[in-house]
Amino acid sequence: QQKEYPMTDPHDPLRQELEEIEAKRRRIAKAKQDHRVHDPELSQHVGGLLERIRRLQAQTGGGQYDYETLRKEYDAKANAEVRELQKAARQERIQKLIAQADLNPDWIFEKMDAGDPALQYPMETARYFISGFEHWEKSGGGCMLIYGDYGTGKSTLAGAVAHELIERHQKSVIFQQWASIVDRLFFNVIQDQEERNQYRRALEEVELLIIDEVAANRAKMAESQSSFLGHLLRRRRNLSKSVIIITNHSPQSLHQAIGDFSFEAIKAFNPVDIHLSGPSRRPSIGHYNG
Repeated sequence: QQKEYPMTDPHDPLRQELEEIEAKRRRIAKAKQDHRVHDPELSQHVGGLLERIRRLQAQTGGGQYDYETLRKEYDAKANAEVRELQKAARQERIQKLIAQADLNPDWIFEKMDAGDPALQYPMETARYFISGFEHWEKSGGGCMLIYGDYGTGKSTLAGAVAHELIERHQKSVIFQQWASIVDRLFFNVIQDQEERNQYRRALEEVELLIIDEVAANRAKMAESQSSFLGHLLRRRRNLSKSVIIITNHSPQSLHQAIGDFSFEAIKAFNPVDIHLSGPSRRPSIGHYNG
C-alpha cells in the first residue's frame, strides 16, 4: 500500500531531498543543452542522483516511488499550498475593500425581500448592472440612478451591488453621502491640501463610486458644488468608471436641483433609472414608526 508523506513542511527531509534532486535534474538538463554530457563532474552528479532516488524509494516503502511519482506528489502539494495562499489573499483583499467602502453589512441581496413586487425589477436591474460591470469598464462606464422616498431601500440596493462586486469580482468601491464629499472638499474637513487631492483622485478613479443623498432636501445645489459634481462625473466617464447616483428627487426635480451641467454629465452615461416606491422598509425604532 502506498504511504502518504506530507510534503508541505519546508523542513521535511523528503521534501528537502526532492528539492535537491530537482535542482540537480535541472543542472543535468542544462548541461545537455550546452553539449557537456561527457563532463566527469556531471557523471558524478548523475550517479549521486540515482543513489538519492534509491534511498527515497527505500524510505517511502517501495519501487513505486520513482522520481516522477515523487515529483508529481510534490507538485500537487505545492499547488495546494499556492491555492490556499491565493484563497487567503483573496479573502484579505475582500475584507480590505469592504472596509474601504464603509458599507453597512446588512446591505446585501439576501436581506432584501425578493417577494416584494416593488423590489423585483430593481433587484433584477441591479444584478444586470453587476453582470455587465466589466463590459461597462471598457465602454465609458455604467450608471444607475436610484430614486425614491426615504426608507424605500435605495441605499440598501446600491450597497448590495457594492458587496456583490467586491466579493465576487474584487472591485474597489467608495460609498459616500454627497454631504460628506462636500464637507471634505469644500469645508476643510480634510485640512491638508495633498490629502484633499488624494481624496479627489480616489473619487475619480475608484472602480465604482456610489454617491448617496444627492441634493437631499435642496431645491437648488450651490453652483460650486454643482460644477464639481459635473466635472467629477465627466472625469469618471472619460476613465470608463461606473457610478450609482442615489437621490430622493425624481429625475425631473434632480435636473432642477443640480443644474444642466451636472445633469447632462449623468445623461452621458445613458443611466438606468430605478424608482423605489412603497412605504418605508426601515425597521421601526422603539415607539417611532415613521
